[in-house]
Amino acid sequence: MKNLYLKNHVGMGFVEVMIAVLVVTASAIPIIYMVTSSRTETSRAINYLRAVELANEVIECASAAEFSQVTPTTLSGFRGSISEEFSAGLKTVAVDTVDPENQSWKADSLMAMDLHYSEQYNTAFFFREFELTDINESYLRPGMLKKLTVRVKWSEGERPANLNVPENRTRQVELSVLLLNEKNLQL
Repeated sequence: MKNLYLKNHVGMGFVEVMIAVLVVTASAIPIIYMVTSSRTETSRAINYLRAVELANEVIECASAAEFSQVTPTTLSGFRGSISEEFSAGLKTVAVDTVDPENQSWKADSLMAMDLHYSEQYNTAFFFREFELTDINESYLRPGMLKKLTVRVKWSEGERPANLNVPENRTRQVELSVLLLNEKNLQL
């Protein structure tokens, strides 16, 4: 009789299977949440780095240019949306480039003149704007310093109503730099 009782209860019962499923499910939910939230945070971090890169691009161009040539007009190519409407959706705008001072670079095709931002910039709808002001303090000679402030605004996956208007973008990064007129320095 004892052997008959052991033979009937050798496998797992329905209740035991349900408890095992419940334990596996309960332990999988936090892992799934962690993976999805990690993916979202990674996307936000990538967009933040892209925004800093876009702001730094303006600062680098202004820093490399002749001080007298740093004007709102010469930097105007760095203002506005990075994405534009296209018949099939969105495309990125061309990267604002300048003719190189070294003409042999241009002759040897070392400068790519038809560059576009990566299509990955379209997902955040970046918008770039800048403010350029002369610093005219009493203790400085006129024309010594300019302050350049660059703001890059974007939204995390939410398309703004108008790509060419900075409103409806929920995130922003702002970088500022002082530009020094080195030719106006006198020791």
